[in-house]
Amino acid sequence: MGSGRHGMKLFAVSDIHGAIKPINKAATLIREADWVVISGDITHTKTRAEAVDVIACLEQYSTRILAVHGNWDRVEVKEFLEEKTYSLHGKGWMLNGIGFFGVGGSSPTPLKTPTMYTEKEIDLILRTGYEQVQDASKVVLISHTPPRGIRDRSFLGLRGGSHSIKAFLEERPVSLCLCGHIHEAAGIERFQSTLVANSGSFKKGHYLCIEIGSGLSVKRGRVDY
Repeated sequence: MGSGRHGMKLFAVSDIHGAIKPINKAATLIREADWVVISGDITHTKTRAEAVDVIACLEQYSTRILAVHGNWDRVEVKEFLEEKTYSLHGKGWMLNGIGFFGVGGSSPTPLKTPTMYTEKEIDLILRTGYEQVQDASKVVLISHTPPRGIRDRSFLGLRGGSHSIKAFLEERPVSLCLCGHIHEAAGIERFQSTLVANSGSFKKGHYLCIEIGSGLSVKRGRVDY
């Protein structure tokens, strides 16, 4: 699947937190993309019911969705994404020769949130998905949490990224890491062989448009609503 020899177009968002309006505003971009990527925190109320509403809105424009849950999303949201076969948490998929794998939730945070994993658990989840796509010409990690020290600085100056994700990227070839979690750390930064792109909060309109072909292009955008 995808757009053949012309490559693949992704519309990537994170931290929707229940907001429907930006989805409708981005309808054209969503329709034009080969795949829509959601890097977690789909809900504000943390519930499956809200995730159902958000995904249903998105499905008006595309059902080609790759997603992971965020630390704000309860396990019932993760289970809903798995039922819809959209979840990449601990999984690896080959799509048009490009490998996608994912990890949801977050590493432990100072504030207790519904879905957090230990660094050891994160490492195992990453390894499980990566094994299924490691031979792809390009590999894309969809993670809610950024790697530690890259696009993860909070307003307070604290680092909110995962040590395990950083170590994983140091050891293995991954072309692109799409993440969110730390809204104010939105931006694109190269870390060794990986382009790390924190899409920021889609609740505030921020998104990424990505083209993967012989090269890799990532552009930031924002919808006003």
